[in-house]
Amino acid sequence: MPGGAPPSGAVKRQKRPKERKPKNRPKSVEVSGWLIKVPTWASMPLLVGTVAALLLAAGAFIGVSTLGGGCGSRMRLSIAADSGVAPALTELSRRFNEDDGNKVDGKCVEVTVNAAPSPSIAMAIGGDGPAVRLAADVYVPDSSLWLEPAARAAERNRIAVPKPADSVATSPVVLVRPKNAASAGAALSWRSLQPGPGGSPYALRIVDPERDATGLAALIKVREAAGGGERSASGFASILDGGKDAVAPDVASGFAALAQAGNRTPVLATSEQALWKQARAGGAPITPVIPADGTMSLDYPMIVPASGKAEAAGAFLRAIGTEHGAAELAKVGLRAAGKPPARTVSAVTGVAPQVSGPSGATPGLAVQSLEMWRRMRLGTRMLTVIDVSGSMLEQVPGTGRTRMQITAGEVEHGMAMLSDGTEIGVWSFSTGMDGPRPYRELAPIAPLGQTTDGGTHRASVGQALGRIRAKPDGDTGLYDTVLAAYRKVKSGYRDDMINIALVLTDGRNDFAGGIDEQTLLAGLKREYDPSRPVQVVGLAFGPDVDMAALERIARSTGGAAYRINKPMEIRTLFQRSAAFKMCDDPANCPAAE
Repeated sequence: MPGGAPPSGAVKRQKRPKERKPKNRPKSVEVSGWLIKVPTWASMPLLVGTVAALLLAAGAFIGVSTLGGGCGSRMRLSIAADSGVAPALTELSRRFNEDDGNKVDGKCVEVTVNAAPSPSIAMAIGGDGPAVRLAADVYVPDSSLWLEPAARAAERNRIAVPKPADSVATSPVVLVRPKNAASAGAALSWRSLQPGPGGSPYALRIVDPERDATGLAALIKVREAAGGGERSASGFASILDGGKDAVAPDVASGFAALAQAGNRTPVLATSEQALWKQARAGGAPITPVIPADGTMSLDYPMIVPASGKAEAAGAFLRAIGTEHGAAELAKVGLRAAGKPPARTVSAVTGVAPQVSGPSGATPGLAVQSLEMWRRMRLGTRMLTVIDVSGSMLEQVPGTGRTRMQITAGEVEHGMAMLSDGTEIGVWSFSTGMDGPRPYRELAPIAPLGQTTDGGTHRASVGQALGRIRAKPDGDTGLYDTVLAAYRKVKSGYRDDMINIALVLTDGRNDFAGGIDEQTLLAGLKREYDPSRPVQVVGLAFGPDVDMAALERIARSTGGAAYRINKPMEIRTLFQRSAAFKMCDDPANCPAAE
């Protein structure tokens, strides 16, 4: 045994003088250059163990070189996986790593798994944010839905996002409601969450879609349920308008919100896995429902950006797809990809074994739905500009009131529906309102709940609207007023709010010495800043309005214009103020009914 001490019981072979050997003297054998004393037959069992041990100790290298087993070198495969699946993958990696048959190019594959939130994984895939901290050979977010925002980031960073190798596991998105809810027998679908004339018996709860894929999946299904066209934004907003508990910061808070009493039954969009965990933790009894109009599933895609590790990742993916892999996934409440849930999961959740539904969405829909939700959640900062020209003195048939009276009254009613944090200002416009200016400030832009001089800004706005009067000889300085209002809103721009100039008029521009439409449009185009967008929204009523011009003006800023046919429609549009925030595309803006 080169370089080492002789084994116990061995002596170095030497030249010895010839001598007569005793009859019972132990015989000798040579092992790897060492002379081993061999006892008599009476001690042969001990000999076998001794020789075997020596063969391992002194010549183990023989077995390695001749049998070809073991690992001469290793290929490391690092995986960043969503925390929902990471424990199962960790257990599977231990067994996988112990099998020296898992080789690529003669190297044994060694898998390590680190848990990370899926949004962070998506950013890493796209090369944003925590990309350096989460650098890995393989990524497993909880849903393919994250790949769309990841692709947007990757495009900015000029990198490619590979297609998923395959799905690691699945977990369908379900709707859950309290077990003894009053509306427990009513049909439940995404469309049934949209309030009708009598309202909806349900109030949807979702987990923050910027943190949780079930929340993002719910946004997509709500977007589909709201339909397309000009009513899509208002439908989207009405389904998601569930009050202060509508959006939970995490899954635990979402389940806790189900216990909140109210006029409507709370319904939470969550995953089968989350339901499984909640039930095992002894949570309050709840009933899961697969929506009648379909659902989606979290699909835990495997993304392999490192081309040199694709074969190794494929080997581990095959290990996940075995019966042992399915068993480990079931231990964390997940389904094996393409298979029904294990009995240990379905017995706890009560979710049907066969759940149909896509894991992805129509291209662009995930990002679009998320952006609509973000804008809807922003606060509102709005300058309301009201026409007080002479034509506003005309009577509205069947009401006994003038256009001016109805407009001011409906605006006041509408503002009563807005939260205290909403920032509102009021102008009136005609001609000769403030020296040569065709407009006048009646109330500055400020939060409705702000208190000054012992009263609230809401009260001040109400008083201003109560005092507003039409100017009998006034014309309509529309274009100059719109440009000034746009500049006013932009000058105090807030990036945590939607900034709007709301213009209510019954006529067309008529202002001697004022600017024309082309000058207005050129000014809006020149001053429009997509990083600080201000929208012009027009509400028109009466037969004399120049609707085409109002639409051109509004659309030049990403806003929209509407014709009001009945007085109550003004109030309705204020009710849908959340939908106005999503008017980047006029096709998505709310329409009056």
